Amino acid sequence: MKQTVPVSADVQQLWPGGRYGLGLVERPLTCGGTYWSHEGGDGGYITLNGVTDDGRRSAAVSMSEARGDTPEHILDQKNAASTLIDHALCAGAPSTP
Repeated sequence: MKQTVPVSADVQQLWPGGRYGLGLVERPLTCGGTYWSHEGGDGGYITLNGVTDDGRRSAAVSMSEARGDTPEHILDQKNAASTLIDHALCAGAPSTP
């Protein structure tokens, strides 16, 4: 499941720096390293999650109000949730220059 390939340029908008493999997405952390995710959503909700590669930290964000009226709103919400996941997984971690 962790054998990944780079995502297409279109998908990079949703998963910047992301790589995909058999249901899992590998995404970079701002503090260094990566995390693994399998997010989803449908008709009014979005759920994002992440687990560090070593399995020591995990986080989940669920939004029950998904603004799917425009692609920009969808991207804004996904980016906000992704930022929350990143901050939670990087909390207390030393930053990598």
